[in-house]
Amino acid sequence: MNDLTDKNILITGAAQGIGLGVTKHALKNNASVIMLDSNNDLLEETSDALKSTHEGKVFNYNLDLMDDHAYISVINNFHNEFGGIHGFCNNAAASSGLGELHTFSNTDFDKTLDLSFKMLWLSLKCEIQYLTEQSLTASIVNISSNAALRGYANNSIYAASKAAVNSLTLSAAKELGKKNIRINAISPGTILTPGVKNYFKQEPNAEDYLKSSILLNRIGTPEDIGNAVSFLLSEDSKYIHGQVISIDGGSSIY
Repeated sequence: MNDLTDKNILITGAAQGIGLGVTKHALKNNASVIMLDSNNDLLEETSDALKSTHEGKVFNYNLDLMDDHAYISVINNFHNEFGGIHGFCNNAAASSGLGELHTFSNTDFDKTLDLSFKMLWLSLKCEIQYLTEQSLTASIVNISSNAALRGYANNSIYAASKAAVNSLTLSAAKELGKKNIRINAISPGTILTPGVKNYFKQEPNAEDYLKSSILLNRIGTPEDIGNAVSFLLSEDSKYIHGQVISIDGGSSIY
């Protein structure tokens, strides 16, 4: 069991999909969770449901993570009221636009880089600032994508932004190791998020096609990612640092 007892874990983009899977697994492993999301209605709905079964263990904040000043304020306010934060999962991301590389608009390029890379970079800056100022040890997990490893036709900028997340993780690891702050990245393959479910409804043959490229012959679930993140946040992984780990049913070696 990836024991997170007495640990406060902060998760961005926590209201649905992978972020919610990470949240549920952290709670399952006895953590208290700090849920951040920009979608306030969905955040209230999911956090209220979790609070009903995990009393006193769930905290939620509606936040635009592009506002790094607001984020560091949330972190510091939580620390002052409830205690130190022992782990972070930087999951929040999105892309804008689809199309062949030469047709991709400058506006969608900028928005995708903001949402899939700059937002994580800003979050990471705040987390490191906080941990350094408080002289705390912690584990940080960035959520990347196998698109960074295999490419992503018609969504090349998203793939490139996730490659940047991988590189940022490795560079940060070289800076943070001596501070006893661990950082790793999870690189999911196809995961059954709400967006993927909607895609399967629109494209009925897509699920079987994608399964055929996965050695374990099933689409991953948010809980598959949540389990891996809980491991990396726990002391069970205390010698794992500066790694990008694919959780993809073997599709990256297919």
